[in-house]
Amino acid sequence: MANLKQEYIDIKDVKHHVEHLTIPEQENSDREQLVRELFILLTKSTKKLPT
Repeated sequence: MANLKQEYIDIKDVKHHVEHLTIPEQENSDREQLVRELFILLTKSTKKLPT
């Protein structure tokens, strides 16, 4: 496996720990669930709308 980063620094100069996960090919249903959850996390808005 390649040498993957263990942490990264965002544009606000905040350091974040990185965890890399792999899923075996046989567990396709688990892979689909992971992709679904990842999509939801990456597309949800963290900003609160003014009321």
